[in-house]
Amino acid sequence: MKKIIVVGSFLLMFVNVNAQDFLGKAEYFSKKIPTQKVQKTQTKDNEPIDPEFEKALQDAVKRASEKKFLLTFNKTECLYEEQKELEKPQNTGDFSITVSYSNAGKKYINTKEKNSVVEDEIFGKEFLIVEPLVQPEWKLINESKKIGDYNCFKAELIIPVSKKQLEAYEEFLKNEETKPALFKMDKPEDRVITVWYTPEIPVSFGPDNYWGLPGLILEVNDGQYIILCSKVTLSNKDKTKIKAPNSGEKVNQKKFDEIYKKKSDSMKNEDGVIIFAH
Repeated sequence: MKKIIVVGSFLLMFVNVNAQDFLGKAEYFSKKIPTQKVQKTQTKDNEPIDPEFEKALQDAVKRASEKKFLLTFNKTECLYEEQKELEKPQNTGDFSITVSYSNAGKKYINTKEKNSVVEDEIFGKEFLIVEPLVQPEWKLINESKKIGDYNCFKAELIIPVSKKQLEAYEEFLKNEETKPALFKMDKPEDRVITVWYTPEIPVSFGPDNYWGLPGLILEVNDGQYIILCSKVTLSNKDKTKIKAPNSGEKVNQKKFDEIYKKKSDSMKNEDGVIIFAH
């Protein structure tokens, strides 16, 4: 695999980020690493998928994975949210394909109060997942590189396979016996998260839920997505307060997962497919 290094353009406003009152904004964009396997013989007669359909499907997957995000932060708080854009109409001839990846809403971290709040929903019902902060066990790597004008250092984090992931894989294998899926699921494995952070912006935040390093995280590779920072602005004049999400029923992650499983199981037909009522 070719190694591609993307360097964003940065705007730096010189302020004292060690001061109590300052506001920072970091813009990120994400792209999905193509790992899903598309089944080539989906029809009952084992005929190959139409090449035009397959190309349209791959293009739709690519479009769905390309998103933009904004991280707003000060010394002790941050808020990470997707920047919505209108989808451009796609001309695919006689058919059109739309692919979407579920994405949690706003994500808030407060290192002073040691808690995090994440917006999410279950079939239209809003929830706030509130969890105590647990310091990630980062491994600092003796490697460095420049991203824009910033000197960055490498760090890694190992995230073990969860019980939820193993259960989902077992369910996938069971369904495969009777009805093969278009998208294949790989057996879940421990993930190695690789990031690049800069101590030149000494805040312990980054995109998504990654935090806990001695500098702002500018790049993330989690094996599924690559998240890159394209612009950073810092200001000691902007007094905007960072507000935690407050719309939805408050639950912890365990309770949220239980509610989701119960709701999705109740909507499945005999083939294990979730049926949406119109």
